[in-house]
Amino acid sequence: MSNARLMKPLFYDGNFNRDGKKMRAVFEREISDGTVSYRLWRSDGKPDIQYPRAENDNYLLYAEIRDYLVPLRITDFYLIDHAGYPAAVAELYGNKDARNDYFDNLRKSGDDAVLEAVRRERERIMLLGSDPACQASYIKKLFDNNVACFVESKENGGESFPDYVGALILGELDKCVALSAVYRKKGDEVAKARRAKAESEERAFCEEQNRLSEQAVQEAIRTIKDGGVLQNQTVKFYRSRYRCNAFSIVNYLMRKYGVNVPLRTQGWINEKLTSVTIENGKCEHLRYMRAKGAQCSQRFFDCMSELIHNVCAETEG
Repeated sequence: MSNARLMKPLFYDGNFNRDGKKMRAVFEREISDGTVSYRLWRSDGKPDIQYPRAENDNYLLYAEIRDYLVPLRITDFYLIDHAGYPAAVAELYGNKDARNDYFDNLRKSGDDAVLEAVRRERERIMLLGSDPACQASYIKKLFDNNVACFVESKENGGESFPDYVGALILGELDKCVALSAVYRKKGDEVAKARRAKAESEERAFCEEQNRLSEQAVQEAIRTIKDGGVLQNQTVKFYRSRYRCNAFSIVNYLMRKYGVNVPLRTQGWINEKLTSVTIENGKCEHLRYMRAKGAQCSQRFFDCMSELIHNVCAETEG
């Protein structure tokens, strides 16, 4: 028979549980370091962890504070590891820098010596981390950070993030709700300004790229009118930074001046045509990429003649 009880989590679906919704929770144990005590809970039902590393790695832990369950976001397995590691380092080496120096020197003695040192260290981590007093001290340090975060937000009027866990510990959830509204409004304003800046930059980018493409088109039109070599470069017209329509410039002009080009010829222009030489209002020469068995599109000359005629007729008009 399950010994689960209905308890009120501090957060529900990732947000502050202002409606007081409840969850089924199972009491695990109470821990204390003589100064602070915490009642630890876990959720009832299916495990939280899909691939646990040990039997005590199935459920995420909660600490009971003022009738709320505060998520610790670690399992019992990781609580032992996280609480025991700094305690083991302090006991065995003094501090992290001393630990690093110890292992740097030990590596000179070979892998076996290092593995043995790691084994001894793990033993101390597991032993010290299983001590309820060590666990309570570790959790208090986490909550001290939450309190400091909330106090900072209270002092700056919601400029920084108002921590609900810290507010709960101090019994000031109502104040945190008010600060959160200020912080969220400020965040919305910052996000709005950031979006406006991004939109302005994107608009400027598109305008500049389209200006360059339109400039290339006008230069191609002048080449057709005055004669010269028309390079069949690609022009791109942007709707957004990551969305554009790309054309070979000859195909673009064919469409712009109403020349009906067969799809096969359009493909040839896109894939093969390199440049066109225009003299005396005619297509005198062209260059294209040759492949084995590939031939010049004969239909292209008719289309090009029509394009030249239409462009020049526009000038005359």
